[in-house]
Amino acid sequence: MGIVFTPIEVVDYIVRSADVLAQNAFGKSLSDEGVQILDPFVGTGTFMTRLLQTGVIKPEDLPRKYRHELFANEIVLLSYYISAVNIEAVYREVCAEQGIAPEDSSFPGISLVDTFAMYSRENRLAGDVFPSNTKRIEQQRDSEISVIVMNPPYSVGQTSANDNNQNESYPDVDDRIRNSYALRSTAQNKNGLYDSYYRALRWATDRINGRGIIAFVSNSGFIDGNTADGVRLIWQREFDEIFVLNLRGNARTQGESRRKEAGNVFGEGSRTGVSITFLVKTTDGTEPAQIHYCDIGDYLTREEKLDRLAQDASVSGTEFTMITPNQQGDWINQRDERFTTYQPIGGSAGNSAAGVFRIYSRGLATSRDAWCYSFSRQAVQNNMSRMVDNYNQFVGGSVTLDSPTQINWNRGLRSDAKRGRKHEFKAESIRRSIYRPFCSQWAYFDRPLNDMIYQLPRLWPTGGHENLAIYQVGAGSAVRFSAFMTPLLPDLHVTGAGSGGQVFARYTWEPIESSDGGFNFDAIDASGEDIVVDGYRRLDNITDETLSLYRAAYSSESGGAELSKDDIFYYVYALLHHTEYRERYEADLKKLLPHIPRCRGFFDYVRIGRDLAELHVNYEQVPAWAGLEYSYKVDTDRDPFELYRIGAKKMSWTQRAKRTGLKYNDSLTITNIPAEADEYKIGGRSPLEWIVDRYYVKTDKASGIVNDPNDWLREHDNPRYVVDLIGSLVTVSMETQRLVRELPAFDVIDATVNVSEPSRDGE
Repeated sequence: MGIVFTPIEVVDYIVRSADVLAQNAFGKSLSDEGVQILDPFVGTGTFMTRLLQTGVIKPEDLPRKYRHELFANEIVLLSYYISAVNIEAVYREVCAEQGIAPEDSSFPGISLVDTFAMYSRENRLAGDVFPSNTKRIEQQRDSEISVIVMNPPYSVGQTSANDNNQNESYPDVDDRIRNSYALRSTAQNKNGLYDSYYRALRWATDRINGRGIIAFVSNSGFIDGNTADGVRLIWQREFDEIFVLNLRGNARTQGESRRKEAGNVFGEGSRTGVSITFLVKTTDGTEPAQIHYCDIGDYLTREEKLDRLAQDASVSGTEFTMITPNQQGDWINQRDERFTTYQPIGGSAGNSAAGVFRIYSRGLATSRDAWCYSFSRQAVQNNMSRMVDNYNQFVGGSVTLDSPTQINWNRGLRSDAKRGRKHEFKAESIRRSIYRPFCSQWAYFDRPLNDMIYQLPRLWPTGGHENLAIYQVGAGSAVRFSAFMTPLLPDLHVTGAGSGGQVFARYTWEPIESSDGGFNFDAIDASGEDIVVDGYRRLDNITDETLSLYRAAYSSESGGAELSKDDIFYYVYALLHHTEYRERYEADLKKLLPHIPRCRGFFDYVRIGRDLAELHVNYEQVPAWAGLEYSYKVDTDRDPFELYRIGAKKMSWTQRAKRTGLKYNDSLTITNIPAEADEYKIGGRSPLEWIVDRYYVKTDKASGIVNDPNDWLREHDNPRYVVDLIGSLVTVSMETQRLVRELPAFDVIDATVNVSEPSRDGE
């Protein structure tokens, strides 16, 4: 967000609040002598200029404060000059307004420097080039900073390795993160904690040296995010008071959640939620911080939120609620203690038998979806074979291709290129996949040319190995929890960007021979009835321990002593759809893998789970909803592929407020869709909303690759494929809701297994 101009209302609220908190905590205002203020990422100078303009600094203190007690850093040369000019101009204006004749308006507190490196890597300071800059840096380093105000930089890794701009390494700051935020985090993947955003917070905490205030606007993900649980726990220990004003505006949510998040104070400049935070350290005491929290509210526009900040003026005008965190570091949406007493859906690395499923996996992460996925099998073959050829030529030194239209780089491919490792295109690696709900595409599935494949080769080793799997939204995702069964290789984000889902398959496939030609002991538990296909043995992925537990729990029910692992599989799928289960444990499902209680009415769950699976797995064969009306504006005798051609514009609803009619293209409109069909949501969208979102001709900006769903129609010789799919999905929506309503009352028999929490991020 650092590249986006921070709204004045946000800056003023932060500046005035820092002044109020300084007076409350230390008995000094920002204007007082000895209170030294730093903006370590000054950008265009907004925080510094508003400090001068708001009246927080008294006229009689202005020259002293400006000359000796205000500091700012900037690493980008152009921004450095712009901010210096802005700050100096504002200082002259304020002095003129107050009748002050400044001796020198040049701002002595600004340094051209990499904030994170100014203590540990002096050879990289701009002071080596500009001696006057060296003096300013040394003066700042020798100053006792009391207050830090900032909009910290935010960039988790890179969008593309084609940028050739890998995140800078800062050993000192990263070591502090490793021994604080990361040490206390329970997330499996902690890479996000080394983003410049968290580096800024760690650096600022250490810079105030045990006494002071850090005031900043930032991404609000730390408030409730999984990865940030360690950050919250450390802040509780390192500070005495914490104030958080959650401004919401998260555009990465969907449906009703997105409408509640509403406007972002940064406008179109940010898709993440935003918060204003104040961290106050006054003592060396050991008591945990008092946490004050305010949610600005639902459905507010950007303008309404900015007006609220202007009206409140500072934290003294905002009504905060005191939060009591739990032991896990949850501040809001605290988890239910009963949830973890139930059996986890997946076992941990050291105790796979503890879970319902022996192993689980994340979905396929290619890091080059435009190349690896397409509606056209031929397009995947053309794109990936071309990229492999270009890459091999690059490695061979015959060309120096570094264009995103020729090669899509990621960290793995860069590493392979440095080692001189060439790759081979494999036609058999093209598989049919599930890319989004009810949207199948062809995928290129090959370890060297995908970013991460996790445990997927054990679930679908080749295209000839069948399986069924439950995909569920990953812990920590902004996407609302949902589950979807599929027989196809799943993408990492089946339920939408950022869902980061986990896959729980009915079976695993283990090679009979190990890679060195010997016997594979992973397949030793197979029985004589197990299926062998092309050198792989199919093994149950539901543990024997789970089967024993379920048979014991339901032994008094008819058939309970003989229930099967298939029954358990469909029971789990039905339970994950139960409305009360999702609502009661909503906070837990955001943070942890599902835990599976054993409920009364087991065989009703099994029956409904099988019916749900039949709908979701075989959605293409489900009969169209009776009563749909198809209105054509042209002669239907024309070429059917032209009649049902899908365009570059998304399909649209005939009325925004009602989802009862869908304009397929200029020739066809489908109406009389039941309004209730919009009420079944998966990943925040209804099945028809997924059709609108995915089925259009899309051109990737970076590579120029076109993904055309009309290719799917032609390759399958079915011009009506999507039209028929729309009718089928109306039935899927209506029938799914009917089946969910038929589920028994949510009545747990017992708290079944108490085990250590498994990995949240899969294997």
